[in-house]
Amino acid sequence: MGTRQVGERYSPDHTTYSEATQYCYRDGVHDLVLFWTNPTPEEVGGFRTQPVEFALYVQQPVLFLLYRIEDVCEWSDVAYNVHQLRPDEQAVPVNPPGDSARVQMTLVDASNGIIQAKRVVGMGPAMTQAMRHTLEEQTQLPYSRFDYDALVQQAYARYPDSDAMLKDAWLSEAAESEN
Repeated sequence: MGTRQVGERYSPDHTTYSEATQYCYRDGVHDLVLFWTNPTPEEVGGFRTQPVEFALYVQQPVLFLLYRIEDVCEWSDVAYNVHQLRPDEQAVPVNPPGDSARVQMTLVDASNGIIQAKRVVGMGPAMTQAMRHTLEEQTQLPYSRFDYDALVQQAYARYPDSDAMLKDAWLSEAAESEN
């Protein structure tokens, strides 16, 4: 699930990043990357070990993956559409009903681009199927970057923070810790 290791640069092309979150589904992996400036040792340790929760809010063609790391990160979200990837990278999970998907989580120090922590957590079967269905639906819908950006901005105008968006989420669940 990725060859970059803790202590290595996240990308050879960048040494700094804006504080942000990045999600994509590529090469059979749900990949969630958090870019935090100068994370403290407590945040890094908590990222590795504390319980994680996920929620899903969808306003097609936008999927909002909400996440929380207990005692480390309050509810936050990241917007996504499968068409943000190159056509040869666009994929839909093939998890059959009852299956649980895995989410690779990576914490990167935004100030220097160095990976601080990695972990893998499991999505429950309901969240796995909701994500699969949403991503599959996105591949069938027309896509315009302009419309996508407008819908993201509308959602953020409607929901001033992730806690507000959580109230309208399709579902929310605790992740299953794998490491």
